[in-house]
Amino acid sequence: MTSTLRHRLLTAAILSATVLGVGACSSDPADDTGAGTTSTSVDPSAAPADISWNSWQGVNLPTSAVDGPTTVDGDVAAGYAHSPQGAALAAIQGTLRLAMAPDTSWPAVANSVAAPGEGRDSYAVNRALVTVTGPAPAGSAPQVKGFRVQDYTPTRTVVNIAAAQPDTTLVAATQTMVWSGEDWKILLPAPGSETAPQTLSDLSGYTVLEATS
Repeated sequence: MTSTLRHRLLTAAILSATVLGVGACSSDPADDTGAGTTSTSVDPSAAPADISWNSWQGVNLPTSAVDGPTTVDGDVAAGYAHSPQGAALAAIQGTLRLAMAPDTSWPAVANSVAAPGEGRDSYAVNRALVTVTGPAPAGSAPQVKGFRVQDYTPTRTVVNIAAAQPDTTLVAATQTMVWSGEDWKILLPAPGSETAPQTLSDLSGYTVLEATS
């Protein structure tokens, strides 16, 4: 993969509601029932606790000692708190891992972070057409700056992800998250239902992500 194409794919992953495809995925509907526990009083604007940043495939991923992910097995991350903060971190981590997982692991990554459905199937078809073998070139990856959680419920929520592009332009992408199989999953949009990213002037209304540990 050329650096230009990689940059386009990575940017698309964080800046649009559609990430690139995944193979060997079923089309079963997402199970939104979940069996996790959720506080009756949540603050969607609160920052995740004990945030640190870890480099993976040339991008920086936020991790919380409290809100997840609790397990990282190779390129697969899982185990998010059943809370707005857990949903936000799952959206960020899942989006970037879908974009940057190498050829040897992207099916496992997709099956872990994306809910079954048309969107995941479409991702599979498209992902099979490209090759990712190494990290993103230095300076080519968007930098996650914050998030905004909208319409939170214990089974479904919408997360806006704010990121700075390499040219410093600030943009926001949207991911729908569902609680399925005891974890938050990205419900990738069906073909034709994608939403375009929005340009931001600043992070007003967003929860800024900063390292706290």
